[in-house]
Amino acid sequence: MLTEEKRLLRMFYLLSDTMDYKKASELAARLQVSERTVKKDAEQLKDLARKKGCRLEAVRGKGYVLKVEDPQCFEQAKEALDILFCNTEKGYKENPVYRIARAVISREKADEDGYFRLENLAEALYISESDMKKKMAGVREFLGSFGLTLRARPGKGLKLEGDELSRRLCFLELYENHFRKRVVAFRDDKFEEAFEDRGDREEIRNAVLWIIRGSSLEMFDSFLNRMINYTLLMRNRMKAGRRMNREDCLWGQYREELQRSPEYEIGGRIMKALKKFPEFQEDDEETEALCVLLQMWADLEEEDGLKERFPECYEKAQKASGEVVEILTRRWNLPFPDIDPGFARKLEPWFVRIFLQAKYGFCQSRTVGNIVSDNDIKDSVLSMQLADETAQILRSRWEIEINEYSIQLLAVRFFRMISRISYSYIPRRILICARNGKESAWVIADSLKRQLGTEWIGRLTVSGLYEGRKYPPEDYDCLIGSFSPYAYRYTWPYIQVSQIPQPEDCERIRREVVRKGYDLGSVAARCGWDTVWVHRDFAAGQTEGIFQLIAYQWGKNPEEKERLARYFSERRIARIHSQILTLMIPAEDTGRRIFELFLLKKPVTYMEKTVRAVVFAAVDFGGDPKILKMTEQILRKLSTGMEKLAGEVDSDNLMDILTERIREEL
Repeated sequence: MLTEEKRLLRMFYLLSDTMDYKKASELAARLQVSERTVKKDAEQLKDLARKKGCRLEAVRGKGYVLKVEDPQCFEQAKEALDILFCNTEKGYKENPVYRIARAVISREKADEDGYFRLENLAEALYISESDMKKKMAGVREFLGSFGLTLRARPGKGLKLEGDELSRRLCFLELYENHFRKRVVAFRDDKFEEAFEDRGDREEIRNAVLWIIRGSSLEMFDSFLNRMINYTLLMRNRMKAGRRMNREDCLWGQYREELQRSPEYEIGGRIMKALKKFPEFQEDDEETEALCVLLQMWADLEEEDGLKERFPECYEKAQKASGEVVEILTRRWNLPFPDIDPGFARKLEPWFVRIFLQAKYGFCQSRTVGNIVSDNDIKDSVLSMQLADETAQILRSRWEIEINEYSIQLLAVRFFRMISRISYSYIPRRILICARNGKESAWVIADSLKRQLGTEWIGRLTVSGLYEGRKYPPEDYDCLIGSFSPYAYRYTWPYIQVSQIPQPEDCERIRREVVRKGYDLGSVAARCGWDTVWVHRDFAAGQTEGIFQLIAYQWGKNPEEKERLARYFSERRIARIHSQILTLMIPAEDTGRRIFELFLLKKPVTYMEKTVRAVVFAAVDFGGDPKILKMTEQILRKLSTGMEKLAGEVDSDNLMDILTERIREEL
């Protein structure tokens, strides 16, 4: 049945993609079925088309075509199918855990007491009962991150328990980040009913956005969209009798505090604006819940008066940010004072937001969908490492578990700090000559200054070709001229350009002259790697074997070897990006600065992801901002160009090649 349903959706998708006639033979070829099957499915396709705002017509000699009757309904269906089949073609696969969680949360009234049986759920999802049982630990973990639990009762089955706001946030997460990327059958009526918009979604969207944008509140774009979906969910939950009850929520104890906040006033205005739409009603508890969401989803800044508005959370945030900077500085020898003495203060708004989420019980809610998986900040392995370290400090010192989205937002803050670091630049000494005399050389010089600027020039000498011989070669880094190299044998680098330099001439000068001024060589030397090692065609049955090898090779003593082995076994410390698994530790744990690259003979699997290479780095930044920046770029260059790099590098040239790749980026 699942196969047939997906085939119908595929037929609808093929017809909606062109809105032109397609013969049964064309559809059969695309679907890899017989024409007889296509004609047999046509009756069911008519029913599907009606639900999607159109009708299916069959014309002899021409084939099948869709005629749109409800444009809004049709466009929504087409957009959903575009997402579905685009993801299918890209090879995206939905994690079965989210599919099961979606089914669980949309079956709250499986019987009169709210219980459902696992075997019935497995049958409805076309999953074997044994596979279902294997996935239930992951399902419980996901639901638990929202404060939801599954209670088992002999003879009855399972029952989902938790407050209404927790249920709604779980609904939102599954809808926005998992439901819309799934590659299973599109229809899930029970779940979709929770977000039914009755044709007024755009009007609701405009009403809510008008209020938020007219206020002093700043919100992340992703959360603005989430707020719109929340209002649709709120209406349908209210209609179904699933109203908010502050007594069941952690935020209920903060009622008076919430009602004094500006977010409560904004929430009240939103509720008033929604009254004109069917099924919306003003409700104090719903307004308070909106207030909680506006606080948790806001993009906070220090200028927002955080100390006065959230005194308790601000005090904790101030202490936590100071602790984070102090611990990171000590463990990694980070140069915070030289880069940004006020960095701890800049972390405070982010931590206020985290402590607000913890206060209301939603700090660790699992956000693992497309907002996170498509985030390019993961290219910066070092920024993610510092964010992971921050999460560990919050976990151990404040007993707060933050979600992946919060970790990546922290990584953005670290990356911004690192990206502001500049390498020292040695201005270039340039001699420009031309066969047609000094005026001709000035044409070249003026054109280069106009197209490349003048900041990179330390000394500029303009001369005719034969007068140029009087200048000492040791006083210049490069000669630029409009003559062929054999015209005059200069002993320093020469670049030939057109008499009127072309874009390709300027790009070559930028690459071979301007970028050479960055003093990367001395920074690379200061990195001071004691060991750089490339293990080519490394045979590993599993990554745990590599972890043990690293621990027992580099641990300073037997106790340290055992400690490192245990540390590496904690899955939170390893990051996988572009099929590269990276392990980073402070050099104080090994007593040496180490950079090892394991190029695996065969790929292995770790945390359900493919790994083709492993990087181990024991790092000491030496309080030097430039070492910090170079290390970040080295790791990023590995993660974004490993396939080409693997064929070039060995233990002797790895750092030289990576340094030149960094230069190409400047």
